[in-house]
Amino acid sequence: MSTEDSGSTKPALPSASSNKLVMVLAGGALVLSLVNTVLLLLNPTASKIEAFNETLKSEIAESIASVHKKVDGLRGAEEEWQAVLKKASEKPDAVYKLVKSGDGLLTLTEIQSEGAAEAAPVPAQK
Repeated sequence: MSTEDSGSTKPALPSASSNKLVMVLAGGALVLSLVNTVLLLLNPTASKIEAFNETLKSEIAESIASVHKKVDGLRGAEEEWQAVLKKASEKPDAVYKLVKSGDGLLTLTEIQSEGAAEAAPVPAQK
């Protein structure tokens, strides 16, 4: 019976030592990660990278705002041209001229002169 008791105690010893080894390795990994974190925070290059990231974020925000402004301008231009097309469809036989207004917008004006009637395109004959 004494051989059975000594045989049963041997497997318990390796598990206890393996647990100690795992704990030591986990503690070492934790200490190493904390040291690396401290070194990264104290590194002057890290602050430069953070400043660069902030600059990049602000430039991207400005670029996105610029794109949104251009899209809004295009929507306004589309509305203007829809009004121009509506005006032109009301009198399809009239002759129109595009005029650039003082604020830079193009407007459609109808030409009322007699010379404009002569300048109108002549339909092709078959």
